[in-house]
Amino acid sequence: MSAVASTIYSGQFPVIQAIAQQIERAGQSNLSGSLNFDTVHMPRMRLFFVMGRLIWASGGQHRFRRWRRLLLKFCPSAIAHSEHFSAITYGPCWEYQILSRLIDENHMSRDVARSLICHNITEVLFDIVQSSKLIERFSCTKDDELVTAQETITLLPMNDLFQPLEQLWQGWCDARLGQYSPHLCPVLEQPELLKGKVSADNYDKLAKLLQGQYSLRELSSIMRQDLTQLSQSLIAYEQQGWIKLLATDDLSVSGQVETPPSVPARRLPKPTSQDRSTQPLILCVDDNEAICQQMGKVIESAGYRYRSIQDSVQALHVAIEEKPDLIFVDLVMPVISGYELCGQLRRVAAFKETPLVILTGNDSMLDRMRGRMAGANEYLTKPAAAEKVLETLTRLLPQKVKS
Repeated sequence: MSAVASTIYSGQFPVIQAIAQQIERAGQSNLSGSLNFDTVHMPRMRLFFVMGRLIWASGGQHRFRRWRRLLLKFCPSAIAHSEHFSAITYGPCWEYQILSRLIDENHMSRDVARSLICHNITEVLFDIVQSSKLIERFSCTKDDELVTAQETITLLPMNDLFQPLEQLWQGWCDARLGQYSPHLCPVLEQPELLKGKVSADNYDKLAKLLQGQYSLRELSSIMRQDLTQLSQSLIAYEQQGWIKLLATDDLSVSGQVETPPSVPARRLPKPTSQDRSTQPLILCVDDNEAICQQMGKVIESAGYRYRSIQDSVQALHVAIEEKPDLIFVDLVMPVISGYELCGQLRRVAAFKETPLVILTGNDSMLDRMRGRMAGANEYLTKPAAAEKVLETLTRLLPQKVKS
């Protein structure tokens, strides 16, 4: 793509000017369909238009990871309703169809959907800019039935897209990260060397997260840190040889590019044939496997169904999918604390009334006040006695107690 003038972008980057020019041409031709960017190393990236207006973007290296991450960021409760959309035909623009359905069924507001759409398009445009030298084919696909004018969720001013795109790309270049994709996944290579250079708290978080399962973009979202600043820090560690950066697959099944993403990426075992679906399901989130096993023995012996997870990052995903009747949450965990997790759960409509019980080794008045503010119902001191656990279950789930 050659550098050309554009009326919707007048910044300093020729590659962004070239993309803006292509978008302008699509607008002038009243395109309903997509602009397609094919590179030598990643799936096709597509910009979707309705009557010349840019409405959505998809494709690229981590399409399904991006969709899951943005849903969790802007409307985590939407994932709880994913089973309602199994009838959707998963074509080129299936994410947009799901957003429309979420709005129609009052699971997401139009303003939230608009913010999600802006972030999504900006990320795809960023990937197009970064891959511009590797784009070997540019094409246009007309499809008047892809999304109709009546199905359009929002119309976006171009400034809402190109201004954040330029700022993001400018910061990325200024940090000398131009050759690094935000889809790379950091992995600890020399943990002992890194441990001697960072604080104990930071090391615990990094050791938990840098196992190759999260990309730089995902880590930025999980850790609530600016993408550029976080990437700059981690890549400095990579240059020291303390970590390595790996390319990793998307969440989709290999060879089935248009299949919907699985949420969460790592599922807990499904109930066995011995499970009785009428019994309450109890979830325990604790990074200590021994505590999870101890709680499981007590809870299952009383006739309840039980699930446990040691990864606090995945806990919200698991809770949304499993829909437990009560959740035990460890107070002190790497990356996401018990307070933060309680707050995340309370922001999901499905868990507004779900009993949340914090497990802690330091039962202070301040902890109890903070827990109440985060939405916790109860506190139990670890290791919790079996009688205390069962008494708590009986009191908080009185109508569901096994006779």
